[in-house]
Amino acid sequence: QAKKAFLLVSSRPTRMAAFCRSLRQGLRGSVRPRFASMGPDQPQVQAAGMGLPRWPAGWHDMLQYHFFFEDMFVQARVFLTPSVEEHSLWIFDHATEKLVELENCNERLKQSEGSHLEVSGPRLQILDGPGGGHVSLGKDMKVEFKNKNVFSWLPAGQSTDAVIHRPDLELSMTYGGRTRLGRGYSKRYFGHYGPHWGYRFIQSSWLGDKFLWTADATFRLGDGEAKYNYFKLLDSNGQLTQADSRDTYQQDSEAFATIDGKRFVASITPLGEWLHDYKAGETNSRMQLRYCKLRLSCGDDAPLEGYALNERCFGVLG
Repeated sequence: QAKKAFLLVSSRPTRMAAFCRSLRQGLRGSVRPRFASMGPDQPQVQAAGMGLPRWPAGWHDMLQYHFFFEDMFVQARVFLTPSVEEHSLWIFDHATEKLVELENCNERLKQSEGSHLEVSGPRLQILDGPGGGHVSLGKDMKVEFKNKNVFSWLPAGQSTDAVIHRPDLELSMTYGGRTRLGRGYSKRYFGHYGPHWGYRFIQSSWLGDKFLWTADATFRLGDGEAKYNYFKLLDSNGQLTQADSRDTYQQDSEAFATIDGKRFVASITPLGEWLHDYKAGETNSRMQLRYCKLRLSCGDDAPLEGYALNERCFGVLG
């Protein structure tokens, strides 16, 4: 299907030798990667061969995977605060048009002795090492993934620990007696967030040869507000189109951005919902995950269509 190309701007190269040295140390497993003070408007390109830090890595730690296939979507997540640790996995099956939860467990995951993330629970196992890894649910499901493009930056309110985004993972899943190929996304962030926080996030499947992820968040109220917005569109050549933080925002089922005078609108139509309260001790945050159809428009250009995960979470961490 012919699409009129959106205007592309190259992602900025890494600028600081100190940053590169700290990244290399982190990849060897001796030191967790540390990042220069650059926010979402200055994303840093990372080596595809990097592995994730061990679990857990901060006061609050969240790891998530969004796996898109032609006939199915798989979401896996681990959520940790001082009072809560839970992991979950659910699917949306296009054949039945139903969302089915396959795992929701509050037992703490066990980290291996390895230098990268390798955790196991009663059923869920995650290995995320140099270049990729896998997510497994007992003998029922195994999703293998390979890194392609990796970006990082400092979220609002953070001074040392960067978020790690992988928007175009290459996937192979064995499930239900079939092998499926697809594309996916993963995010890992950790640090001291909140205690009062809220955010909206939309992340897409392939849109032709493009992948979208965008957020509108406030990670702290009082004691210095930590406001945080971004809108990123990656193409198959690794080139990034992005809005300045001040030029993007979200409403209930839409995300908006202005880039070089062009107005982008990402509209979602929910197909299924997973609603969950992370609630124990001083943590009380409600997470709503909606699997959706997505339509991305830009002026008179032909719209791009696909699917997306819409994630919203509001409450308190502690």
